Amino acid sequence: MKTIHTGDKNFNALWEQGFRAIPGATPMYSPATREYDHEIFSTQLKSDDSFVVLSASGETAAVVPLYCFRDEEGALEYRYGREYVRAPIINVSSGLKNYKKIQKFIFEYIEGLAHKKRVRAHKAVVEGVELLEGRHYYNYMTDFGYIDESSICQLIDSTSDPRDLWSNVRKSYKSLINKAAKTHTFESISTDNYNFNKCEQYRNLHFRASGKQTRSTESFHLMYKMIEDGRAFMILVNDKDIGPVSAHLFYHSNGYSLYASSAVDPRLPLDAGIGHLAVWQGLLTARSMGIRYLDMGQLRIDSEMTAKEMKIALFKKGFGGKTVTVFRGTKYFKSE
Repeated sequence: MKTIHTGDKNFNALWEQGFRAIPGATPMYSPATREYDHEIFSTQLKSDDSFVVLSASGETAAVVPLYCFRDEEGALEYRYGREYVRAPIINVSSGLKNYKKIQKFIFEYIEGLAHKKRVRAHKAVVEGVELLEGRHYYNYMTDFGYIDESSICQLIDSTSDPRDLWSNVRKSYKSLINKAAKTHTFESISTDNYNFNKCEQYRNLHFRASGKQTRSTESFHLMYKMIEDGRAFMILVNDKDIGPVSAHLFYHSNGYSLYASSAVDPRLPLDAGIGHLAVWQGLLTARSMGIRYLDMGQLRIDSEMTAKEMKIALFKKGFGGKTVTVFRGTKYFKSE
């Protein structure tokens, strides 16, 4: 098997090929997200060691995200900022025997890279859809010496009838959504009605919420480019008196969507229901686009979670769907 790394002139085309062909390639594997990652991590990312694996016929058999950062102690780790980097995804059409062969090759190759570059650990996460769609029923990374650190996420089947989707929304959230809808309007901004100035409301709201610009302007522009190119959509909520009050970004590709981020006017009361209205409309927008699953993101539920983390987890679970195990693992490599 042959590996192609980021410095190769064919890397981007081969990654795109794999992203389009391999089942389970969620938005976090998209070339657009990779470009965005490079911008938001521009001062932290030590190297991008991501690679593709080619089959004997020259087709992309697997894509492997591999970002290298320094941890709190200064040691190098493969991860995603402070989180887990997405695990390798492999084309299942190659058959089970060949699939296992490719899988073994990938994890041995990662370990070889880690030794060569003095990387201490690899922290990887398998998307929840892998379990839900039956490609992985257990944390296969433990077969390769990874410590099981699995979590959960909330996945909503957005193909359901709108009445069924509404029936699964938490009762108290229905009241908040109806309340917000009386005094606010919303619009879904996508590739079909892309408008740069409306997208800029996200950056304006982000600045208002934080009191300063915490990210580069280019990072926001890359978000807007995702919308323009059909890799994301935004729900913009407007107050009838003061204008835009919240913006919510959803990545989407290959039938999957991810609730990625939001910016909300801090002047709004906590019980305004703006975020609830936006997520509900985001779910309906995903349905109208033919998206199968909306991923509300991972939920941190443990004995050490903060009040804020508990509130976020409660919010994400309030729109129905299934609570699905997210396989995560860390491998600490032995120093040579």
